[in-house]
Amino acid sequence: MQALVRWQMEQHFVAERIFFAIVMAVAGILLFADLDDQYLWQDEAETAVLSRRLLSCGLPLANDGRNLVQQADAPFVEYTADYIWIYHSWLQYGLTALFFALLGPTTTAARLPFVTVGLLTIVLFYRLSTCWLENARIPRLAMLLLVFCIPFILHMRQCRYYALAALFTLTTLDAYLLLPSGKAYAMPYFVLSAMLLYHSHYGAFFPTMGALTLGTLFSSAHCRERRLFVPALVLVILGVLPWAIFMRVWARGAPFTFDRFTAHLTQYFVYVTGWLFPLLLLLLLAGWYARSRTAEGPLDAREAPLLALFSLVIVANIILLAAFAVYDWVYFRYIVHLVPLLRLPLAITVDKIYGWVRPLGIVVLVMLTTTNVLHLVPYGLPSFSELPLRNVFPTSVAWWNAEEVWHKTGQFRSELWMYALELIHPYEGPIEGLVAYLQTHAKPGDTVLVNNEDLPLMFYTDLKIIGGLSAHDVTGIVEPDWVIDRQYGHYRDTLAKIIAAGHYERIELPYPDIHWENRPQPGSHHYLTARGIANVTLYRRIE
Repeated sequence: MQALVRWQMEQHFVAERIFFAIVMAVAGILLFADLDDQYLWQDEAETAVLSRRLLSCGLPLANDGRNLVQQADAPFVEYTADYIWIYHSWLQYGLTALFFALLGPTTTAARLPFVTVGLLTIVLFYRLSTCWLENARIPRLAMLLLVFCIPFILHMRQCRYYALAALFTLTTLDAYLLLPSGKAYAMPYFVLSAMLLYHSHYGAFFPTMGALTLGTLFSSAHCRERRLFVPALVLVILGVLPWAIFMRVWARGAPFTFDRFTAHLTQYFVYVTGWLFPLLLLLLLAGWYARSRTAEGPLDAREAPLLALFSLVIVANIILLAAFAVYDWVYFRYIVHLVPLLRLPLAITVDKIYGWVRPLGIVVLVMLTTTNVLHLVPYGLPSFSELPLRNVFPTSVAWWNAEEVWHKTGQFRSELWMYALELIHPYEGPIEGLVAYLQTHAKPGDTVLVNNEDLPLMFYTDLKIIGGLSAHDVTGIVEPDWVIDRQYGHYRDTLAKIIAAGHYERIELPYPDIHWENRPQPGSHHYLTARGIANVTLYRRIE
C-alpha cells in the first residue's frame, strides 16, 4: 500500500513538472518572440534614452547637451535643476543600462530585461499560489490564466517598469505572508522586496504598503504579527524616505475632486471587469466569500484570507490612482502590476465551478483564455453600450479618454488569436518609417522638429530633436532642417506657420500615421499594421 501511495505521489510530481515546463515554454514564446519587430514607442523610448545616458554619464539625465527629455508641461516634476530625472523610479534604468552594456543599445536589448522579469513573475506567481493555497489545482489554473492574459503579456514586453512592479508586488506580498512564520529571512525578504517595489514604481509602492499596514492594524491576527511588521515597516520607510524626498513624490498627482474620482474609478472598473475579471464571475466570488465569512462556505480556510489580502491591495491601488491621478490619465498600464492579484481569485472561481460541474468549469476556462465572451456582460448588451455615460458621470476633465476601450469592451474578440497574428506578421509603424528615412537622408547635426513621439527619434538617430509633447525649444526657432507634422500631434498650427514661412519639400512615407508607434493599451493596441490611415509625412528644408 505504501509503495502504491509513493508511486502515485511520484506520478503526480512528474505530471506537475511536465505541466509547468509546457506552460513556461508557451509563456517564453509569447514573451520573447519578435521583440524587435516593433520599434519603441514614446514611453519605452523615454526609458531607453535615459538608460543610455545612465550608462554613459552615470546618471539618468534629462539633458545630454544636445537633446532634452521632457514630456510634461511642468519640468519641475520630471527633473531637477541640473537635469537629473526624478519622475520615475530608477531600477528600470539601471537594469536597461546593464543590458545595453552587454548587448548594445538596440530594441531587443531594451526589452529583453523586462520580458525576462515577466517570465520570473510567472514563475513566482505559480510558486506563491502553490505555497499559500492547499488546493493544487488552483495554481495551475492561475498560471494558465496569467500566461494567456494577452494585455498582461503585451505590457511585460515593454521597455518600461511594468514587469518590475508586477514582480516586486508579488514578492512583497509573499514576504508579508511569511512574516508571522518567524523565519529568519522573512523580515529581510520583506524589507528588500518593499524597497525594490519602490525603486520599480513608487506609484505601486505607497498604496500597497498602505494596504498592508491597514491589514495588519485591523486584522485579528496575533500581536506577534504586528510586532514583526512594525520594525520591518520602519526599516522600509528609512530606506525609501531619502529617495522620496529627492524625487519630490509629494509633487505628483493632482488635488482631489469628486467628479474626476468617480470618472477614473469607473474607468478602472471597466478595465478590471471588461478585460481581466468578468463581472458575473466577480459577483459569484464575492457571494462565496461573504458566505465563507459568516458560515461554512465554498472557500476554505486559506483561500478566504488570501482573497481578503489581495482585494485590499487591489482596492487601495485603484482608489489612490482614481483620487489623485493627473488630469485624464487613466491607463491600463497603471494597474498592470495588479493583474496577477486578479488572476488568482479568478482561478479560485474557476476551480469552484469545476468542482461543482466539471464540464462547465472546463468551458469557462477555455472561454477565459481564448475569448472575451464572459466579459461581454454587461458591456456587450445593446442597451448598456448606449448609456450616456458623460451625463451619468459629469466631470470637468476629458475623463473618457478611453472611449475606444469602452467601445471595444463590448465587442467580441479573441486577444490570443489576434496576438498570434501579430507574432507571424511583420508590423510597420510611423517611427519605423521616419527612422529609416532620417538615417538615410539626414546629415549629422541636422535639427528635427516633431510634435509627437520625439523620444524614439532621439533613441534611434543622432540628430537634434526638438518639440515633442512639451514643445520644448520651439519658441524662436529658425527653420529646422526637418519638420515632422504628426496628425495626432500638438501645436500643428505652429508647425504649419514654420513650414509656410520657410522653404520645405513635403515627403510622404508609406507608413500609417497612427497616434503612437504601438502602445500596449487595451483597445488601442494594433495587432497588425494599421490600414486605411493617412501616411506619415515630413518636410525637408531646401537649401
